[in-house]
Amino acid sequence: MLYSKELLIELVKINMEEGFSESNVERVGGVGVELYIESKLPEAINAVFMAAPDILLPQTDVSKTLIPIKKQNGSGEIVLPKDLLRITLLRMKGWDRSVTKFEDPNSVTAVLQNNPYTMAGRAKPVVVLSVNHNGDKVLKYYSLPPEVRTHEITDALYVKIPDLSTSIEIHELLLPSITYLTAALVFEILGDTERSAIMRSHVSIG
Repeated sequence: MLYSKELLIELVKINMEEGFSESNVERVGGVGVELYIESKLPEAINAVFMAAPDILLPQTDVSKTLIPIKKQNGSGEIVLPKDLLRITLLRMKGWDRSVTKFEDPNSVTAVLQNNPYTMAGRAKPVVVLSVNHNGDKVLKYYSLPPEVRTHEITDALYVKIPDLSTSIEIHELLLPSITYLTAALVFEILGDTERSAIMRSHVSIG
């Protein structure tokens, strides 16, 4: 379902009222509570989207727009979109399976890719999520046989950074975690750790 920023703010306010003895939270310390909520909504949405199962997320197919850069040893690199929040799937033509787990550059699995004798191949490919010298997020994939002339992407899905200037798609199972986490973050700003903890107790994802 699509939710506007304004609707999300109202839903967060309803949650916050559960933590107040007063009936409304229109203003806190002389400041409209909407400003606090608006400032924390992106953080809460991103946290929940990063932790949620892929199947619950709004994913965008970028298999036709990403460009793989082939290396001589059969590995390659793909520069990711600027608005990337989370990559969820990659499959190169010639791989036996898709990759849905993306390695940290410092992981043991990632380090093993630097050795031609331990580098992954088409049967069990490995993909490392890293940052290049330009500061762009990139995928380093391992690998395809060196004799493969052209590297092609068959499947690639990612989650965009939510843009609150437009309505955003949120699965109904994620909505409570987003609104309660936002409420918890606002109470943290206000220094009310007790009410923040109450709000966090309702967060199941994130």
